[in-house]
Amino acid sequence: MDKLYVPLLILLTSLTGYLYAVRALRVGRHDLVRAFGGALEFIGCWMLVYGANTLCGLALILLIRRLTGFFISVYVLGGVVMTLFTFLQALVAYHLWRVSGRK
Repeated sequence: MDKLYVPLLILLTSLTGYLYAVRALRVGRHDLVRAFGGALEFIGCWMLVYGANTLCGLALILLIRRLTGFFISVYVLGGVVMTLFTFLQALVAYHLWRVSGRK
């Protein structure tokens, strides 16, 4: 049951948001499809930025190890702070991409 807690929580909140949007806000199906598409575009942007940050971070760690002999663990790249800052980077990049008109 522990492994199902988070997916069930996400399903419950998503269903609640969907029902609120459809019934209270009277959002149409076309708008929901566009919103879902925009969310998928943002997730793709986030994955690209996260991959770039990970590759650059790995290269920097290996360079520091080689030049100084100082050990930095590769595990620092998997932290929550990197994920959150990458989210902010991707949010700005996605917004700039959308307003630039080059879709």
